[in-house]
Amino acid sequence: MAYVSQADKKELAPTIKKVLSKYGMKGSISIRNHSTLVVNLQSGAIDFKDYSHGDGYIQVNPYWIDDHYDNNHVARDFLNELLAAMKGPNYFNDDDAMTDYFSRSHYTDINVGKWNKPYFLQETAKKVSKKPVQASKSVAVPKNATFSPAVEDIARMTNDQRDEFVEAMIESYPNLADDLLTKIGFGLMEAENVS
Repeated sequence: MAYVSQADKKELAPTIKKVLSKYGMKGSISIRNHSTLVVNLQSGAIDFKDYSHGDGYIQVNPYWIDDHYDNNHVARDFLNELLAAMKGPNYFNDDDAMTDYFSRSHYTDINVGKWNKPYFLQETAKKVSKKPVQASKSVAVPKNATFSPAVEDIARMTNDQRDEFVEAMIESYPNLADDLLTKIGFGLMEAENVS
């Protein structure tokens, strides 16, 4: 009977994280139903657009990685390395479907994105300097303001970078762009009413 514990996850996590880091990917590791080790890929430098149905979500079939991702060698190699890391050195699979006998160390699931949160392609995956950068002149940042790293990254973009960012968001995630525009609009109206 398949079983994976939190201790197993902790033991496999460093190798999984090395594979994610090697390919510039970000993801989370979890356990489902005490039998399945799950890696949800949130963002990264590998383009999976051709393999989803346009929603930024894929449930990877581990038995068909070589066949389904043969056009994208980076994706194929990454998924194979990730799967090997998820199995680990103690993995075994003695399943025999012909006799209805199932015995393996644990199951593995790889998801690109989630059903409610699509995978985000980071086309320019570069290391960001930790040094403070002067915000562009068009943005006045209050002295006591605190922002999340994502908001701060956007505030530090030049106008051209922001235009490119907005165009990419509209093209890849039109619903997200519309939702953000609505929230920003309402937020600005509320801020004007408060002042």
